[in-house]
Amino acid sequence: MSVTKYECDVFSANDFVVTWGINEGDPLGAPAICVLGDIYCLHAASRLYPLTLRLEATISVLEDPSGNLPASAPVTPLCTLRMMAHDGDILEIVMLEIDGHRFGLPLSPIRAEIAYSLIEIDTADTALRLSKIVHGCFGAGTRVTMADGRLMPIEQLTQDDMVLTRDHGAQPVRWLGKVTLRGYGAFAPVIIPEGGLGNLRSLKLAPRQRIFLYQRGDRRLGTRAEVLLQAQHLVGSAGIVQSEGGFVDYYSLAFDDHQIIYAEGVPMESLLVSRAATTRLPAALQSELHERYPHLNHKPHFAQEMSSDMLSGPLDDTILARG
Repeated sequence: MSVTKYECDVFSANDFVVTWGINEGDPLGAPAICVLGDIYCLHAASRLYPLTLRLEATISVLEDPSGNLPASAPVTPLCTLRMMAHDGDILEIVMLEIDGHRFGLPLSPIRAEIAYSLIEIDTADTALRLSKIVHGCFGAGTRVTMADGRLMPIEQLTQDDMVLTRDHGAQPVRWLGKVTLRGYGAFAPVIIPEGGLGNLRSLKLAPRQRIFLYQRGDRRLGTRAEVLLQAQHLVGSAGIVQSEGGFVDYYSLAFDDHQIIYAEGVPMESLLVSRAATTRLPAALQSELHERYPHLNHKPHFAQEMSSDMLSGPLDDTILARG
């Protein structure tokens, strides 16, 4: 039986403190005591950490790599907070209660030590709007291998362009989506230097973009020769880093079926178009995709997905070279 699961990044409400206003000195509290106009700031030492949620009739914790929360702990969305930074940047946070503790789930990049003024508290719409969380995307300039062998920047692709896929040869592009976000926190791009994975040029990927690795021999990740590994899990290996700052353009690419394509010569997955997967896209991209291609409903690629708890420390470069 398949499980509808969502990966997200949260921070402890205790790390988001009022620096000016009625509740000055207090951490993010229950919706009833939050006051419009209060100014919040995320501690410099705070961090976002991953959670995997199970979405069924109720929401519960499926996996917590940090070990802070018990599996199956119920998750209660309390409200959605809308905030504005001094530079006009709008931030939305879903406040969650899990196992007696409050957490913030940012739906757009949140920057530490930046002042955010609370401008709206929405307790009516408490749904987890995970549709705004970026899943797998490529940075602008990423070159994709076409059916004729040419390398074309992803932003120049158009509908029906023929792209080379690993398992099904030439396949037509059905949809190309773009979103521009601040490159901070869980939205900061992962940078793979030229040659780090055998890539022809430096690669800029969204943290959850999955890379395909084909492993030979007995030393391997997981239990299969073929695995899909999120870019964020490669940080610290082969000179791979996560770089914060500025804005980043992310592009998503979809075909009739879920495919493995080649980005700067490295096999990576295309957008997985399914009810569970596309709700991780920003709302505008999700709506456009479903309106234009309502028939698309992919089966995931057979490769094994590697989660963070299946990895331990930086990966051996010889393993990464087997992709």
